[in-house]
Amino acid sequence: MIRKCRLFVVAVGLAMTVGSSGCNQSNSADPGGAAGVSGLEREAQDAALGEVMKHWMKTPEGWITARDTGSSFAPIQFLRQLRELTVEGVRLYDLSDSDRLNGFEWAGEVSFKQVPCREAGEPGILLDGLVGGNVNRPRGRWSQWVEFQPEPVQVQKVKGKWQIHQDTWLLRGKLPRPEDFAKAGVR
Repeated sequence: MIRKCRLFVVAVGLAMTVGSSGCNQSNSADPGGAAGVSGLEREAQDAALGEVMKHWMKTPEGWITARDTGSSFAPIQFLRQLRELTVEGVRLYDLSDSDRLNGFEWAGEVSFKQVPCREAGEPGILLDGLVGGNVNRPRGRWSQWVEFQPEPVQVQKVKGKWQIHQDTWLLRGKLPRPEDFAKAGVR
């Protein structure tokens, strides 16, 4: 089993920027500016950022994803916005002999900086109640901003291919479409 051990703190200040050629085109992050990161840590960071960009859209006010946390009978649809998406560090896990025999070349996680977050859409409790207090998500306008720490994205390289653990906070949404903004009542 993979054991967590070493922590490589990367003071990158890597504010991800997006170049897009259309409203719903896929986005790519600017990988520059992470001095002091080794080759595999850089690759892990790039793999995590690439996956995050499949779920978040850059806007002038921050990064937005569309969420649907309800069921088919009672959908709960809303938009979630982060003021910024900045990598804070890359943490390497130790690999056991068994891991290496199973093809693991690298395993760890990419963490992101704590940032202001807000939501708009179907009324409910902001951030699923993960922040203190009862801050509600309104329809037709954005909620107040609250500080939030996204959980790290787990990354591993197995037999030459990068794999991203999908069940994580930053990857649960989808790129918002115009109808998502219309349902939430915001632009």
